Order: sequence, then C-alpha cells, then structure tokens
Amino acid sequence: MVSPQRRSEIIDALRRGTVPKNGLDALAVGVDRFAPTLDQELDAVAVGRGAFKAVRGEYGSGKTFFGRWLQERARGRRFATSEVQISETETPLHRMETVYRRLVERIATADSGEGAFRGIIDGWFYALEQDVLGDGSVDPANSDALIERTEALMETRLASVTKIAPAFSATLRAYRRALQAEDHALADGLIAWLSGQPNVAAHVRRAAGVKGDIDHFGAANFLSGLLVILRDSGYAGLLLVLDEVETLQRMRADTREKGLNALRQWIDEIDAARFPGLYLLITGTPAFFDGPQGVQRLVPLAQRL
Repeated sequence: MVSPQRRSEIIDALRRGTVPKNGLDALAVGVDRFAPTLDQELDAVAVGRGAFKAVRGEYGSGKTFFGRWLQERARGRRFATSEVQISETETPLHRMETVYRRLVERIATADSGEGAFRGIIDGWFYALEQDVLGDGSVDPANSDALIERTEALMETRLASVTKIAPAFSATLRAYRRALQAEDHALADGLIAWLSGQPNVAAHVRRAAGVKGDIDHFGAANFLSGLLVILRDSGYAGLLLVLDEVETLQRMRADTREKGLNALRQWIDEIDAARFPGLYLLITGTPAFFDGPQGVQRLVPLAQRL
C-alpha cells in the first residue's frame, strides 16, 4: 500500500521529468530478475568485501532509475547510500576530493534522507557509549567515568582509522571535545572539514591539528575512514553510485584521460581490498563502454602508465 505522501512525491517527480528518490519499488518493472544477484553481492560487501558494477544503457533507458532503485534496496539491507553525478566542472572523476565532498553531502540511510553524515558520526559516538554501558563496568550515573571509558574505547576503535586516515581520526577527537564543551560553532566547523568542505576557518583546523583542505589522496583515505565508522556503527557498508560517467567522453582530452585513469584506479583498489564495505556502481551509455573515447581507452592508457 502506497501512502498519500509517497504517491505525491512520486507523481511530482514524474511531472518534473525526474526520477523519484524514494518509492521506486512501486514503479519498478522488469528488475526483479536482477535482485537475487544484487542481493548476493550486497551480502558479500556486508561481510567486508568490495564490489564494482557497471550498468550500460542508452539515454533514457532507465540507468538512473536502476541506480536509485538499488540504493533504496540497499538501504533496506542496512547500507548507507550516496549518488554523485559526474561533471567536468563540479565533480570531475579524477578529483577525488570533489567526489568525496558530494558523496558526503548526499549520503543517506534508512532512517535519514540525504545529509545523514553528521547523524552517522553522532551515532558512532552513541554506539561507543552503549558498548561501554553494555559491559556493566560503569555506573550510568557516573558521567566522568562514562566519558573516560568511552574515550578509551574510542581510541581503540580509532586505531584502525588512524593507520589509514590520521587526519580523519584527529578531527573526530576534536569534534567530541567540542561537543563536550558545548562549543557548537567549532563542532559545526569540524564536521564541515571532515565532510571535505573547502575554506574552513583556520582556528577550526587548528583545533584538530590539521592543515589546509582535503586533497585527492586525503579524500581517498577519508573514504576508508568513513567505511570503518559505518561498519562500527552497525551499517552493512556503503553503496556509491557514480551516475552519468559517460560525460567523460565530452571532456577535454587531458581531463578525459585523467578521469579514465581514476576509474581504473577505483577498480584496481576495490579489487585489492582497499575499500572493504564499498559497493561502487557506475552508469554509462554503450558508447562510453565501446567507443574510442570511453573505456576502450583504459587499455592503451594502462600500457602507457
């Protein structure tokens, strides 16, 4: 049974000529045959593997619809999801820092719509407190002891994050201190920096002991850190959809080759278990996969590298 609000959201999106972001199971036709395979792959990612899938189809054939249908299905299986539209100016594929920023801006869970990043971080700290309380060694009324034990557990959990993203874990520590001090402005700034937002005030970065903005390599490490946080918070993983990757074909030659090389690196690093818990889905037209300006360029590009 589709609720009136859900029907209204679906119909409004269709009137605009866009794909609804929710309620796609009420519209999906012909995708049931893919569900068993996709569920198996999601289950594999949930136990710590990475996965990559490419969806091809002509313009208007339903690639975006399929990606959003899969996101909705994944959220029902305890995944966080995000969708990033690839473009030359705003989110070029070879600029990991911009991809990460858009990923974080649009991350969603079953309990929240887009923009769930701060809720995920706060939920992680709450899960730490619940783990401390669960062992029965701390009186819940003893706030000082609870804070001390929670911080000790936080450091233990952050050990794995620090190995791959020390700036990520340092900012999390500073964020917790800001919350305890009820310095909400500082907490907001730290979340902004952790989200990959540029031009964060210098005093905010100093509070965490970090410098500058997140660069390409830092963003890749931050994605690894986010995957650890999701796992420790009880999420099965992250489904990331990179939509309209075929726009690479229309970019300048140097930008196109950088983007194709970035795609090759994504695939190689997922295969090498760099991003456990990540399911990466890309969509593109047949020309992107078969044409001379698309994926076929990956082989000669790899030979030159």
